[in-house]
Amino acid sequence: MTAPAGYAVVDTETTGLFSGYRHRIAEIAIIQLDLAGTVTGEWSTLVNPDRDLGPQAVHGIRAADVRRAPRFEQIAGDVAERLRNRVVVAHNWPFDAMHLRSEFERMGIEVPLHPDAGLCTMRAAGVALPGSRRSLIDCCAAAGLPEMSWHTARDDAMAAAFLFQHMMLREPTAVEVTPDQLRTAAWQWPLLDHRQVTPVRRMPAGQVEPHFLARLVERIPRDTQPAVDGYFAMLDGALLDRQISATEADSLLDIAQELGLHKADVLAAHRTYLRALARAGWEDGVITEDERRDLDAVAALLGLDHDSVDAVLEQERNAPAAPGIDRITATVSVGGLVLRPGDKIVLTGTMRRDREEIREQITAAGLRVTTAVSKRTRVLVAADPDSLSGKAKDARQHGIPVVGEETFLRLLDMRLDKGAVSDAY
Repeated sequence: MTAPAGYAVVDTETTGLFSGYRHRIAEIAIIQLDLAGTVTGEWSTLVNPDRDLGPQAVHGIRAADVRRAPRFEQIAGDVAERLRNRVVVAHNWPFDAMHLRSEFERMGIEVPLHPDAGLCTMRAAGVALPGSRRSLIDCCAAAGLPEMSWHTARDDAMAAAFLFQHMMLREPTAVEVTPDQLRTAAWQWPLLDHRQVTPVRRMPAGQVEPHFLARLVERIPRDTQPAVDGYFAMLDGALLDRQISATEADSLLDIAQELGLHKADVLAAHRTYLRALARAGWEDGVITEDERRDLDAVAALLGLDHDSVDAVLEQERNAPAAPGIDRITATVSVGGLVLRPGDKIVLTGTMRRDREEIREQITAAGLRVTTAVSKRTRVLVAADPDSLSGKAKDARQHGIPVVGEETFLRLLDMRLDKGAVSDAY
């Protein structure tokens, strides 16, 4: 048996605890060390799990981050190359082994990643750091190691690597490599394609994606004046919850390009939409503070400023009939989403608030909670508005609005305060 080239410290972030419940890897990192324990390389990427992301409050991964990430089968070759001829190390190795094994099995590949195949720093800490708790955070604190961005695959893997280095120096017997681990290191991984896709990293904390208008080209070739009705219809759906998710922004960009709209065309369409919303607000002869806030919020989402709202309100105060504007006005609502008694609501994803509490609140508002999306569903409430769940995919296919949990519950609270289900938000 040839000697291993070194170690591969692995960490995964997953959509749930047990792979048997269709849970998947959503982020993976591998830190390579030489036999002396020196870091020689690192690699990490988000992974598109093709399902909802589970406990996002724990791992902090957004669907907007993973929607362009590779699927596991696209990075399986990269994983194999980084584990090849190396002793695998992880904090709570049986957990990472279970999920890695399941991902490869989905591809029809049997891998020897069983619970004893890798070196577990959590188990070793029981010997090397007596009295410390089991979590990676507590073990690193007991070893005097620096704080990291916990629950990100890259930083957790690097922290586990530092912990392993610490134990190699202070208590080498706790991390002695077993024959089982050596046999796994020598296992002949299949030759899979690798380096085919670019790793996708999380968006840094506090950073937001540029406005989707910034991603539109200024000029594109076209032969005829484009019709914008399709764009208005998609825009109205996206703005129902007064947010534009990353998925909705992508859809707006797609239809703008499909219709051959220039950036100037889209801005003109946004001004027209804002004018229609202002006209709808003037129907009762007054613009309330809530309506003004709503117009300001929509303007910001459309890349328009506060002065634009002042201008359209003045233009539409006593505006004569305008067929184009009035046609759009008929489809918009100041405040956004309109719910009526008996409307069917579907929930998806791991909510921050208790599911039963949410159901009771929806029922108290005169609405119905159903378990499956159908053409009669009024709205899908998602833990993450960019959700990749099957329900979210069905909703988008049927043109049903996908609304974020916090936004929906805030609007529902307003509805209950008003004591009426038939009013517009």
